[in-house]
Amino acid sequence: MKTLLKKYAVIGALVCAMPLAAFSQYDTSMQPADAGDTVVSAQDAQLDSTEAVQVAPQQTPVTTQTFYNDLSPYGQWVNMAPYGYVWIPSAGVGFVPYSNYGHWVYTEYGWTWVSDYAWGWATFHYGRWGYNAEYGWYWIPDTYWGPAWVCWRHCDGYYGWAPLGWGMNITAGYYGDYGIPSAWWIFCGEGHICDRYVYRYYMPRKTCDYLYGHSTVVSYTHYDEGHKITYASGPHPDEVGKAIHGKVRQIAVRGTAAPAQRYDNAHLHIYKPEVRQTTANEPKPAPTRSIQENEVPKRSESTPMFRTNNTNEQRSVAPQRNNPAPQRTYSAPQRSYSAPTRSAPPARSGGGGGGGRGRR
Repeated sequence: MKTLLKKYAVIGALVCAMPLAAFSQYDTSMQPADAGDTVVSAQDAQLDSTEAVQVAPQQTPVTTQTFYNDLSPYGQWVNMAPYGYVWIPSAGVGFVPYSNYGHWVYTEYGWTWVSDYAWGWATFHYGRWGYNAEYGWYWIPDTYWGPAWVCWRHCDGYYGWAPLGWGMNITAGYYGDYGIPSAWWIFCGEGHICDRYVYRYYMPRKTCDYLYGHSTVVSYTHYDEGHKITYASGPHPDEVGKAIHGKVRQIAVRGTAAPAQRYDNAHLHIYKPEVRQTTANEPKPAPTRSIQENEVPKRSESTPMFRTNNTNEQRSVAPQRNNPAPQRTYSAPQRSYSAPTRSAPPARSGGGGGGGRGRR
């Protein structure tokens, strides 16, 4: 009898574990980044040396007041229920999150969005995006850093991605796209996912809608043990390597001492502080200037949500650079991905480590 009970207990445990094993694929290929291509300019080498001195191993945590202060020159803070303060960038009607002025690189965190906007260190690595038909895209602050808060999809020959909306987190049982609207998705040919000018290869809107309906979710994730949170790491580098007929080189991420970001072919330098909640004894974070939702200028009814039918329109609006503080140049061209020092092992399915942190 005891033997029979033990047998049923084992079978029950296996059945309970099946959903996680079936849908959670942790990307075990992410290792400490290789040196890779370390040919950088003398200016970048000097900046590397300076930043190494400036950035302490345990950087002092900041509050969300940092977002309110540093993003104010580039957009408008709006008091919007139920989120509180959200930020609308002054980036023109053609702006789309994780689309304009940026590209993907593969880091120890997975596929990481490198933005050319001066404010990209914050809005593409913390918080979530939302969309309103009357005034476009808006950003909702949050405290957790990620390589890119997006969901990924794949079908034969194409990769797609879309920003996660408010309240959406990747979990250990990650296998869905959380009902992200089909119109939020961008697709490009899988052989161009590493391209410095990936926007040139975005599919037209109607094609994206078709690809969305014929694609499946890319379920590779990466668990950050230090922060107890799971990221969507995007396509497996071995799979991308087959598409580009080469190897995907992993880039190291280094912190900076102040809000900035820079990609010098050997490293991605980006401001990624720990963002903490304020205590009861501290002033509540808030922007110096803000408006109410009913004061936001309305968009034209004919303004499209996306402008991907003509790829030239993707760069029709120049990034805003009117911050009084001097800005570094972030648009160094990306070098070839064809000479890594090691191949990534295949991902294993099932588990390993935990799930995403719960939301409000």
